[in-house]
Amino acid sequence: MTPTTPEQTREPESTDPTRFARRVAATQAAPQRSIGETVGAAVAVLAIVVGVPVVLIALAGPPPIPTGVPSVRDAVRQLSFEDLVGVLVAVVWLAWLYFVVCLAVELVATLRGGIARKLPLAGPMQRLARALIGALLLTGVVAGPAQAVSASPSVAPAAPSIVATTLSDAQETIAQVDEAERQAEAAQLADTEVPAGELQGRKVYTVQPPNNGYYDNLWDIAERHLGDGRRYHEIYELNKDRVQPDHGRLELARLIQPGWQLVMPDDAVAVPVVSAEAPATPAPVPTDANVGVDSEAAADAVEGRDVAGVGLLAAGVLGALLVRRRRALGRRPDDDALDAEATLLIKASPERSEHLARALRLLAQQCREQRTALPSVYAASVDDDAVELWLSPPSNEVVPTWESVDDGARWRMNIADVGDVESDGSAVPYPALVSLGVDPDGRDVLLDVEAAGGVIAITGDSVQARHAATAIAVQAATSPWSEAVSVTAAGVPADLEQIAPERLHVTRDVSAELHSVRARIDEWRGDVLTGRLRRRGSGSRLLVCADGVDETQAEALRDVVGPQRQAFSVVVAGEVRGARWQLSIDEHGALRAPLLDLTVDANRVTDGEVTALLELFDAAASSTEDTTGDAELGFLAPSRLQSDLDWSTAQRRVGVLGPIGLRGVEAIDAQRIDQVTEIVVHLALHPDGVHPHALAAAVWPRGVPADVRDAAIERAREVLGADHDGAYFLREGDDGRLTLAPGVLVDWDVFRSLVAQARQSGGREKEIDLLRRALALVRGEPFAEAPAGRYAWVAYEDLRRQMAVLVARTAVRLCALVDGDPETTSFAASAGLRAVPGHQGLWRELLRASYAAEGVAGVRRTTDQMAEALRAVPIEAETEALLDELVPSEQSLPESG
Repeated sequence: MTPTTPEQTREPESTDPTRFARRVAATQAAPQRSIGETVGAAVAVLAIVVGVPVVLIALAGPPPIPTGVPSVRDAVRQLSFEDLVGVLVAVVWLAWLYFVVCLAVELVATLRGGIARKLPLAGPMQRLARALIGALLLTGVVAGPAQAVSASPSVAPAAPSIVATTLSDAQETIAQVDEAERQAEAAQLADTEVPAGELQGRKVYTVQPPNNGYYDNLWDIAERHLGDGRRYHEIYELNKDRVQPDHGRLELARLIQPGWQLVMPDDAVAVPVVSAEAPATPAPVPTDANVGVDSEAAADAVEGRDVAGVGLLAAGVLGALLVRRRRALGRRPDDDALDAEATLLIKASPERSEHLARALRLLAQQCREQRTALPSVYAASVDDDAVELWLSPPSNEVVPTWESVDDGARWRMNIADVGDVESDGSAVPYPALVSLGVDPDGRDVLLDVEAAGGVIAITGDSVQARHAATAIAVQAATSPWSEAVSVTAAGVPADLEQIAPERLHVTRDVSAELHSVRARIDEWRGDVLTGRLRRRGSGSRLLVCADGVDETQAEALRDVVGPQRQAFSVVVAGEVRGARWQLSIDEHGALRAPLLDLTVDANRVTDGEVTALLELFDAAASSTEDTTGDAELGFLAPSRLQSDLDWSTAQRRVGVLGPIGLRGVEAIDAQRIDQVTEIVVHLALHPDGVHPHALAAAVWPRGVPADVRDAAIERAREVLGADHDGAYFLREGDDGRLTLAPGVLVDWDVFRSLVAQARQSGGREKEIDLLRRALALVRGEPFAEAPAGRYAWVAYEDLRRQMAVLVARTAVRLCALVDGDPETTSFAASAGLRAVPGHQGLWRELLRASYAAEGVAGVRRTTDQMAEALRAVPIEAETEALLDELVPSEQSLPESG
């Protein structure tokens, strides 16, 4: 039986993407101006374009076009009155001609739905031309793309209201961290916001300042957030004549200004909702606990919105990258790769990934305990509230903690019921669940490719199909529930397998791969789910053909298609006759599966993004000793040297060398603590000061209204409080930059100060003392326990690696200084390993110190600790050799992983 999605009963409106086309068709035509303005604009254009040349010809004859090159005598003779008149007439003709060019340029830009570039020396003329063309556009005299929908009764369906998402979607916003200072002046318009009362409950977009010659416009805003640029007039209708922050009004659809707040249609995506009124400017420190509640609610609206797109995919890639980085300190990735990592951190949803993996393992355990068969799952979804499994055929025989929905067509488990699942050795029963993308409700939707029992074809836009297929290969090779899946990919960059070499293989010969599959296909058939429930046959194979297949290969694929679920699956980008399931993707990245009633914003990975990912993994795997200089590592000592005594007596302390935290501050609301902490940490690590716009670009890389930003800064100021003199610890300078007072210390600055003093101490004992005091500050891995989606700027600035490298170097230096002192060596190595758990050089120092202090028993204890820390990390030959030397009778190391 071909699986079908259960009927959706929770919403009266159809989720069919064609509903957006119906909305567009039902929308009124472009807004109309008054008859007087219309006539005036038309008369002005005719008067200039036609009237001026007619008058010139009537008064002075045809244009004075030269018929030859002037002689030397002509150039030196005295000009007559007729000559002067001729020059003036020529100037008027040239001015008229240039104005006509301005009109033509503005008309072409209007017809294309874009913004015309500025013409040299055309300032006032081009502005007049833009106003006239804009007036004619809004009256329907000029019919461009903006009116194509309403003008044609047979218009093609509009794209779904889903913004296409790739890993690079947020890279431009990450770059704002660097560019925000330059843009601060242009962004000042955003400082004076319209009171949020009239916007309460509405989705509001803030017009962005110009960037590299690009100007935000209604067409592009509609394209990004509504899925169709032709819906720009809906935004116009919602905002015309509304007073904007600079007291201007939206009158012409093509004339919008940076900082304007535009109310968006309800189906807009990636746009924050204003949930409560927020003050236009931050109030002073409140004396009443109720002050600022509205601003806090508005901040919640921004903080709580979801990021569409590659959440599960990004979480899997980051998990694989973390494992790779545990093997070595590596080197610094290039800027594009750091940019990509910051994007991944913004978009990743590791909590959803963990909840799904735990729920699947729990299901297998419960089915085994209840002695019942696993349900036949063909798809799943996960959001912040629940995990849902989609079944075909339906079943109401649910196991504990699961509830039946839609008469057994879906099984649902609340996230609160997932808990920590203690593994009993159960394999994940559905390892071939691959994330397709995010649906209009913000849920990550996954498809069990095994359930197809054959080929799954991704048709439609060929480029987007290839990118979607690449994303499936990467996700299947990195997700925590797909450890049993072996992925073979064709038509992808050859080095892609570097991301997960144990699970991903790239081939150039699909035919040979199919030949080997045909020989083993019987092994992957049969009752797959029952086998996994009995802890046998848990492996799965996935073949991804990102460049499609030819007829011969398609015929071979039909030979390996099974009548039911099997442990071999094929995903092909392109048409395949006889495909079991067919997915269709358009040029915007909207992916639909009509047979399964699925519509999602597809996960996609482009070739450029693959390059950035490969650079991240290559840098992490670099075994060459990092020779980065101290300055590049951020080691330059603080301008004001600090000691551990200063740290212990500081009124306010910021910790980043371990779990992130603030000490000595007022109690923070649990719902605000992450936001306030990130603001303070960012300011603490940028002592020269940060402009509010740069701070917003770092802390809110997806954008934030200025009033919400200012309210959050004010909240951080309240939390930090004031010093003994009554001056706030969070201050704003005359230049508008935010800084922290000297009474606020960060452990990273104290660590660098102590190391700098140690290097200049000139004596061994003094150096040892200072290095010990520095390493005592290290509590764990830098920025440990950072909340998901936050601190992307840390990756962009490469701070984690810089801190880890300097801590490791300091620990190694101290071990070398105290050679023969097992106690201090053990202290130094342990401190370094808290920051860099995979540093096997420090593990070897700790093994030697343990042997010197406790003999074989100490080595065994340390070996157990090392095995736990180095899970999934290969053991270096030097470590194996040392173990053989210290404990010859013991096996080298327990199996890790």
